Amino acid sequence: MKSGSAFLLSGIIILAIGIAWLILGSTGGAPVLPGLDPAPSTPETTIPMTTGPVSATPTLTQTPELTLVPSQDAIRLHLVDIAFGEDNTLLQRWNPTTNNGRIIIAVSGGNSGDIRNLEAAARQFNGLSATNQVSTMIKDTSRGDISVRFIPESGMNGIALNVSDGHTIKEVIIDGITAARIVPGSIYLNANLKGNVRNHTLIRSLYYTLGVVGDSDSYQDSLFYSGDNTNTNLTYIDQKALELLYGKRLQPGMSASEVKEILYVK
Repeated sequence: MKSGSAFLLSGIIILAIGIAWLILGSTGGAPVLPGLDPAPSTPETTIPMTTGPVSATPTLTQTPELTLVPSQDAIRLHLVDIAFGEDNTLLQRWNPTTNNGRIIIAVSGGNSGDIRNLEAAARQFNGLSATNQVSTMIKDTSRGDISVRFIPESGMNGIALNVSDGHTIKEVIIDGITAARIVPGSIYLNANLKGNVRNHTLIRSLYYTLGVVGDSDSYQDSLFYSGDNTNTNLTYIDQKALELLYGKRLQPGMSASEVKEILYVK
């Protein structure tokens, strides 16, 4: 009888443990037997985030603006515009046989900036010309093939604009002020000019004496633009036109019709 009661009690205990396990097991816990300490819980392991290069947000690549390259016809027409002025019907480029095509510039009254600008212009011209070369050794004197003279504004009106050999002459007026007077072989510049106005007048006058006696109405960024202009650099079309002007096909004294025929200008 005692053994039967013990057996019955053991069954009840086992049944109770089973029920407890079912209840606790469904909530993720572990049953704890009487007299036993709870099983130590396993600490959660935190996985550190990998610190590596983060991909940059992709950006759209901007397509550069297309630069329109002028056609050969446009370059030839530009040459005709800048090589022939309203009162000039003959090509005034320098003779390639005179002094072996070498041109010497002399400056008086200018400053170091003027000298540097003329030297840079000479180097650029030499890179474009196949027949003549301008000496980059700019002389600080009054004697040269091209004489550049800076004089006070008050003295500009004393420069006579008359020649007897029929060559083109030029007076440059900026904002009502005489900026330059150009006669064959000589450039008289207003010494009071400053900044880009001074630089533009100097380089534009130099090219005038080299035979660029006309203007362009079509290209506002051109050194030879006919409107208000302080441009100091040759544009692409300017450079290509000068390559034609000082190439081997054109000679000084040619008429506009002869130039057009040689260059196939319509």
